[in-house]
Amino acid sequence: MMSDPGPPTELAYPALLNGIDYLFSVTDLLNGPDPEPRALKFAVLHLQAATEVLLKAGLAGIDWRLVFAKPEEADETSYRTGDFASCGIADTIKRLREHGVAISPEEKGAITALSKERNKLQHFGATLSAAAIEARAGVVLEILMRFINTHLWRGVDADHIDAYGEDMEMILTSVPRIRGYATARMTQLAPELEPFKDTTLRCPACSMWAVVAEGDDSYCRLCSTYWEHEKALLVDYAVGVLGLSVKDVLEDNGGAQGCPECQSHSLLTEVYLADTPDKPRSFCFNCVRPFDGLGTCTRCTLPFLPEGNGDLVCNDCWTAALTSD
Repeated sequence: MMSDPGPPTELAYPALLNGIDYLFSVTDLLNGPDPEPRALKFAVLHLQAATEVLLKAGLAGIDWRLVFAKPEEADETSYRTGDFASCGIADTIKRLREHGVAISPEEKGAITALSKERNKLQHFGATLSAAAIEARAGVVLEILMRFINTHLWRGVDADHIDAYGEDMEMILTSVPRIRGYATARMTQLAPELEPFKDTTLRCPACSMWAVVAEGDDSYCRLCSTYWEHEKALLVDYAVGVLGLSVKDVLEDNGGAQGCPECQSHSLLTEVYLADTPDKPRSFCFNCVRPFDGLGTCTRCTLPFLPEGNGDLVCNDCWTAALTSD
């Protein structure tokens, strides 16, 4: 159990103000309808930096030791000098949630996808289109502005608010403009997507409802991100939308499951579709089919479609049991 909050909360102020600086840079870099590739690159890098700084500032406001990679080894001198290894973004979100900070799976997915893109960008160069970066930036900017207003801004003294109030106002007015491209394009795409709402997913790259799952050869109608195979889309969706890790997806318990229709190991039990955007459903990325009311076989533990009330065993296991008898 942790007690004694330790260093005063004002130590979080520099982190907050540093994060606001990064956000201001992002909106400045994305100013205009056609940002240059270099501007897009630094927008991703600065937005990821802002995300880490601001979320950790929120964590420090709860207990400064939670920012350490190993809280049990935290010491005040290291914290004050910044000479310590801090927790990663996944642990930051986990610890915030454990202390009552509401971060939805969708928000976690958007932040996780941004972190993943930043890592690829640093090592391999740009991998997303301008449309994807702008759309993703708009989503994460909105998340961070809400986080600042809800969890950080109230504790800041008047002098700091006055110093950065103008930047905050400019950031707030820039977010709708940055998201405006994606919003306008989605309006144009609406007639094209309407017939496929029951198989349309939120895009892991740009976060818009614009991926019509087609097994192989799926792509986002907005940002043109392409998935050659259904497993690639499944993994990116689980990471970029649901906020899972690749390890989570590949694990037998809670990850991809066998589909009761096509038997492919391509079923996720929590997927959101455009026709029911707030309802988690099971969905097979191979046969491109949503399922409601799947049961778990008590014998083989795989998902199955019950054929009657109270079914506990799938047809395959039932048949096998009859044959063995």
